[in-house]
Amino acid sequence: MEPIAFPLDLVELDSMSAAHIKEQIMGCLLKNGFTVELLREILIGFCSDGASVMLGVKSGVGKLLQDDFPGIILWHCLNHRLELAVDQALDVTGGTKDFQAFMGSLYSLYSQSPKNMRQLSECAHNLDIALRRIGKVFSVRWVASSWRAVSAVWQSYPALAQHFREASEDDTRDSRERAKFKGLLSKLCSINFLKSLALMADVLTELKNLSEILQNRKTTLPKAHDIMTTYVKRIESFNRYPGQHAVDASQAEEVMEFKGEELRVGRSPIIDSAQFIRAVADNMKERLFTTTANRAQASVAANRKEAYNSLINQMAVLNPDNWDHDNPRFGDNEVRALCDVLHVNQQEAHLGFTEYKASGGRNIPNKMKKLLMAVDTLSPSNADCERGFSTMNNIITEYRSKLTTKNAANLLFISSVGPPCRQWDPLPYVKTWLGKGRRAAHSTSCMARRV
Repeated sequence: MEPIAFPLDLVELDSMSAAHIKEQIMGCLLKNGFTVELLREILIGFCSDGASVMLGVKSGVGKLLQDDFPGIILWHCLNHRLELAVDQALDVTGGTKDFQAFMGSLYSLYSQSPKNMRQLSECAHNLDIALRRIGKVFSVRWVASSWRAVSAVWQSYPALAQHFREASEDDTRDSRERAKFKGLLSKLCSINFLKSLALMADVLTELKNLSEILQNRKTTLPKAHDIMTTYVKRIESFNRYPGQHAVDASQAEEVMEFKGEELRVGRSPIIDSAQFIRAVADNMKERLFTTTANRAQASVAANRKEAYNSLINQMAVLNPDNWDHDNPRFGDNEVRALCDVLHVNQQEAHLGFTEYKASGGRNIPNKMKKLLMAVDTLSPSNADCERGFSTMNNIITEYRSKLTTKNAANLLFISSVGPPCRQWDPLPYVKTWLGKGRRAAHSTSCMARRV
């Protein structure tokens, strides 16, 4: 059995203080049938983004909850931490500001002008290119959004070049616009920009894949740890073994041509690939392999890393691949410690773990299932909350802007955990509606007014 994630309720806040948020969270839980005694038994973790009000060391929401429930694990969402690692790498790497500015110019050019977008679509159609929307890079959205924007520019490269060329020679545009498009064409066809674009495409592909794995509901903390370790090594390997986009850019540099467009040696800055790759990998190591990654004193940061390593080592003994079969008591201490952390009965879990090892990991005893369920319940990411926000935005639109919070919460719950619409039979409800004398969909007259 897998843990089920769903939005419990929506709560309106009168204040953004940590104390008020904590009070509202507790009030919501108590209103929905939880008791303080039950929460002390089953509440094992609190996952959030890294905002100070949520995970502040002295008075964040997590700290206030931990004061009432000392055993809970405070966890900083790994997807948010991945974004912070990338942003910090961009800040310390030369050439990234110029790349971001150019990508921002492309986004503004086509998002704010239907005319430019239409002309670009015509160029893509003439070149038989599937056009992708060019979005923002390194914005508030997660890293997959930046990957889509960079990939769109890479795929639409010939169409962009043709549109810039035609616009720079279009007499219907004024001289300022023509000069602008001429400059964009010069920048796009610069070998330095192409190599920077290739570097970003390679690195963002790996980061996008990692981000999507971390968002998966089936990703547990041990799996997240293993997959993060793998992807850090994959990104570090780019310094020795260039990615496919970088190889394509190098081949294009040899002939000074890319996808039919002539390249030129420009004066635009180029991203230092070795520095950027090293910065991304180092920041991932610093931010991901700990319980929380917001700013704190060195001693607090060290305690967080120690707590993370201890938790991962304790969970690792549950994997049969890690067992030392020569030691019959292997993992006993780790299982006991893990039971203390996750509020699971030690004796029962220990007996289950012994039976589990005796079966060679083939059969999971019932006494072991509660511990495994608790491990799987600890989410490495709050992606489910972000999905809930996206669903809420689909529910509360400009046409349904006056929904009450209670009704919006009910619709959000149904949308998240309810059955698919195709499984719903509306016939009984239609009959009830018509049986009360209500108007049918094809009716042209209103109900008679009751006097």
